[in-house]
Amino acid sequence: MEKRTIITTPVDFDKSDFLSLLSLSAGAAIARQNAFGAVIGSDGWNVNPMHGMIKFGEREFPCGIIGTESEIGGTWLWGWAHTESGLPENASAPSRRAKRTLGYCAEFTTAKFELDELHNGHNLSMVTVCAAEKNACYYRCPYDGGALFVQVNELPDEIFAPMLLDVLVKQFMEVLGAFYCDHKLLAAGMLYMNGYNFNVEPNRITAEKNGLLLNIAFEQAGGLYRTTNISLG
Repeated sequence: MEKRTIITTPVDFDKSDFLSLLSLSAGAAIARQNAFGAVIGSDGWNVNPMHGMIKFGEREFPCGIIGTESEIGGTWLWGWAHTESGLPENASAPSRRAKRTLGYCAEFTTAKFELDELHNGHNLSMVTVCAAEKNACYYRCPYDGGALFVQVNELPDEIFAPMLLDVLVKQFMEVLGAFYCDHKLLAAGMLYMNGYNFNVEPNRITAEKNGLLLNIAFEQAGGLYRTTNISLG
């Protein structure tokens, strides 16, 4: 399957709106993070930002800095803005790439801002990795007073294997119950990032694969699309 990114998802969305970008990313990112967690296990981690590597047990992968959360200041700082870290510029390549690719969204060009329910390291990292044209997930590396978020690259293809349509629907419904987002963009992002072709209407998305037809109906509420019906058969 070709490397797809959320940016080219064939659905209308406001590219300057962070919630829209997050809605497109969340479903695929959460599934991939779960698969990533199964691969690396619980053997602990060790990151070397200077050399751009992270190790989980005996497995080692290239990585780059996305950004940092400060528990003391309650702020996020992008990797590209860590000008006093002494690290080589390429250590923050993922954040620099996100700044270029997603520069129409203010969150990706503002060096430092306050953390809140929407703007946190997990959400910012999900969008960053889903906009990357490579096999990438993210990892949170906590330290005293905060956490470093890194993009982990060159991961096994199995983590990014497309979900079967029935599995995708189950994942979609689980995300709906746990995540604030635009449901229409969530569905479009999940289908697109899993390699599916689909049809988009103002209040409906349909997709078909191996004789299964997925039909998701939506209504607008408070400026966002909400799911009113899902059928798969």
